This record gives sequence, C-alpha cells and structure tokens, in this order.
Amino acid sequence: MPDITNHNHNDYALELLDITCTFRSRDDAGQRYTAVSNTTLRINAGEFVSVVGPTGCGKSTLLNIGAGLLESSLGEVRVFGEPLRGINTRAGYMFQSDALMPWRSALDNVMMGLQYRGVPDSEARAQGQVWLERVGLGEFGDRYPHQLSGGMRKRTALAQVLALDPDIILMDEPFSALDIQTRQLMENEVLDLWAAKKKAVLFITHDLDEAIAMSDRVV
Repeated sequence: MPDITNHNHNDYALELLDITCTFRSRDDAGQRYTAVSNTTLRINAGEFVSVVGPTGCGKSTLLNIGAGLLESSLGEVRVFGEPLRGINTRAGYMFQSDALMPWRSALDNVMMGLQYRGVPDSEARAQGQVWLERVGLGEFGDRYPHQLSGGMRKRTALAQVLALDPDIILMDEPFSALDIQTRQLMENEVLDLWAAKKKAVLFITHDLDEAIAMSDRVV
C-alpha cells in the first residue's frame, strides 16, 4: 500500500503496515478466518486516533497487534520508527474488561506496574497517589475494586496506565459498559489528561459519536 503522507518516518509513534491476521477455526482446524486484511494505520506522536466499527470487524485484533500481544500473519509493526519485537514496552493498554487485581487496593493496583519496573515501593506509592489524585480518587486509595463504582474502577485503571508514563496509550472500548453520564465524565477526563500530556492514543470504539467527540482523526 503506498504511503501518501508527507511526514518523516520518525514522526510516527505507531505504524501498522499492511497487516493481515488470520486464525484457525476452533471448530475445524482446517478452516481459517481473516480478522484483519491488508490494513495500514499510522499514528503520529501526540495524535488521538479512533478506530470505529461493529463488533467482530477486527478492531481489537489490530490493537492487540499494536500492543505486541498478538503477532500478525503478514505485515510489520513499527514503534517510533523501530520494528516491534515482542511486547510494546512504550505503550500502555486500557482493556475493555476490568483488569484490576481484586485483592489489591486501588493504590496498590496503580503502583503495581511501577513496582514491576523496579521502582522502589516508597516512590511507586507516591507516584500512584499522585495519579489517583489526578483522576479524582485521591481519597479512595485504600478501597478495593469491589468497593468502587464502575466509573471509579475505570478511573483507577486509567491512573494505572498513565502512572507508567507510556508514549502510546491503547484503549479498547474502555467505557462501553458505563452509563451515559459516567461515560461522558470519563471521556472528558481522558481528553483533559491527553491535552496535558499529548500522548499518542489509539482508541477503539463502536460508537461514532464518541469517536468524533474525542479524536483528531477517525478511521
């Protein structure tokens, strides 16, 4: 697929180039189906891009390939100009489902990624608290996920991602299960944080209105 953009190669935070991804059928090992076919998507550093489409059209597959959680059958992924090998360590991933550890408090969940990166506990705790305050949960750090509302759990998950200071944020329909009022509050929260940090964002949704309201570009 020709590149019709005028940007230099290193301007892109994430490039999904001529991606095709096929899977074996669970019911018949001889059958294969194609989730994504010959798809190219480039995201500039600091750009907010939404991918819109119905359930089953391959949106989440594309996101997982960009995260390095799934390997494409054909094509290449580049991160800031470099070929992706394995997990995309420059990306943070906010899942559609609740990925918080139920036995850890909100603060402990936010700290977890920092601890895995070797940040000392005292520093991780301080950074985690800062991010909980940024998402309006500064007084709820000792609460466990089951003690939080759906919107509060999503805020915790957002703080968990942002605490790692990723260059790229991948979001897989993160607000689809929320009521409309909470969803709008979360959308505004994400936009405020994005405006302050200007990370590259790849946002997956089936809601065109949501995509238009939040994005620089909709594909």
